[in-house]
Amino acid sequence: MKPVSLFFIRSLVVCLLQVEIAIAEEQGLLWHIQGQNTDAYLFGTIHSEDRRVTQLPEPVEKRFNGADILMLEMSLDQLTSASVAAKMLQQADDTLSKQMGKSLAEEAAVAMQSRGVPPEVTDLMRPWAVVMTLSAPRQVSGEFLDKQLYNRAIAGGKQFQPLENPDEQLSVFTALTLDEQKSLLRHVLDEYRTYPRMYERLTQAYLERDLDTLAEISFANPISDDPALQDKFMAQMLTGRNHRMLERMEPAFSKGKVFVAVGALHLVGDEGLISLLRQRGYKVKLIY
Repeated sequence: MKPVSLFFIRSLVVCLLQVEIAIAEEQGLLWHIQGQNTDAYLFGTIHSEDRRVTQLPEPVEKRFNGADILMLEMSLDQLTSASVAAKMLQQADDTLSKQMGKSLAEEAAVAMQSRGVPPEVTDLMRPWAVVMTLSAPRQVSGEFLDKQLYNRAIAGGKQFQPLENPDEQLSVFTALTLDEQKSLLRHVLDEYRTYPRMYERLTQAYLERDLDTLAEISFANPISDDPALQDKFMAQMLTGRNHRMLERMEPAFSKGKVFVAVGALHLVGDEGLISLLRQRGYKVKLIY
């Protein structure tokens, strides 16, 4: 089930881009965090294997190479991937067909085949796992930006610390009721064919380091057509996680040069990481 777990991990930041946030006052992807005994960098990523994205610009490459510690949203080792894959599957005798109904499950199976997932596997997946898979760009190598950073850090002898564990990330989805998951699934099945055009627009905005445009594109592409469900889902997906990530990264600041890489839209907004760090007294300066 390793390929299925990678579908999930790749989809997280794409989903994070589908949320209304405050427009960024400053535009950029790499920030220097300074404070007492603190010399760290914060880098906004997008979960893509596109070479335009994975080829790090010189300012980013330089700071990554100089770091002692890499922090990502979650560990990308094989054990964690296997754990996530197991959690994406139904328990006991449950199936997608039983939970969502035969018609919706069959439609999901057809859609998932476009992502390389066989129908028999789709029927064993939890509804939210199907939603996240269909919400992600289709990829070939699995070597998306965060994964490449992780592999390079391990190969280079850097320390690695995750900002969250799998259960914490998955709680965003496991907290949804079956009715809420059905609503999300129905919406994604109606819209997933339009997503490739959106992904390209998001990629272009990312390459231009234009957080305003990233947000504007996202406003038009919610993950649910139910405003209340959209607000609930994204409050858990983004705002709550920002506070948790801050609490996890701060202790590492005194242990060496830290390079933190998270989804780009974790950076901005009144409760984005840049604002939260400044509220804690850190100086956060745009580098790139």
